[in-house]
Amino acid sequence: MQKAAITLLFFLIELNLLYSQEYNRKTIFGVNVGCSLPYAEFSARTMTSYAGFASPGMNMEIDLLGYLNRFFGLTTGIGYASFFFREKAYQAEYDRILAGYGENTVSAGNYQVLTGVLGFILKIPETSHTEALIVCRMGIAMSVHPDLVVTNSKLGEINTVSKNSDWNLAGNMGLKVHYWLTEKYGISFNYSLNFTGPDFRDDTGLGKSFFLPVRYMNINAGFVMNL
Repeated sequence: MQKAAITLLFFLIELNLLYSQEYNRKTIFGVNVGCSLPYAEFSARTMTSYAGFASPGMNMEIDLLGYLNRFFGLTTGIGYASFFFREKAYQAEYDRILAGYGENTVSAGNYQVLTGVLGFILKIPETSHTEALIVCRMGIAMSVHPDLVVTNSKLGEINTVSKNSDWNLAGNMGLKVHYWLTEKYGISFNYSLNFTGPDFRDDTGLGKSFFLPVRYMNINAGFVMNL
């Protein structure tokens, strides 16, 4: 794995040296909005380890991309994603565990993730005003766990998690497709896989905190502009 990474790095440097002298560098600014789809443990609907009970939400991303040559460039961006909490699925698990003892109600807000990332792009040669970019980025994320209260009609409050946040490493990789309407303006279609791993505070839990793997897909569209 390490040898492959070193080989890829030297290949990218070689491309940069080969083409940077003859390519007119450009910088692209983009804004995109769309839907966020949680997956793996983050979207689990049963009381398993690291289950997040997250359901689809929305996202917004702002990107800046700079080409160093025909095939390689650097990129940075910030993103925001929000996810609903599966209250009914969470309640069903308490109904199952308590075997019908009392009536359970669940009240919860939304998960939120704010990211800042930096990385590189690999460009597939442009055809018919269309270009495709492979994007790999790393950075940091602030993840927010919503207020969560579970109440049983006979036992009272049986679980509470107060709204809290945690900063952690984050990363994403995906594909961007730009279709240029003019030399300056175009539209963008994007798909990415995103991940981070916050430790949330739980004052009523045994460990006082818990780890939650946050994994989600962003599918969005927007506009791009040559600066």
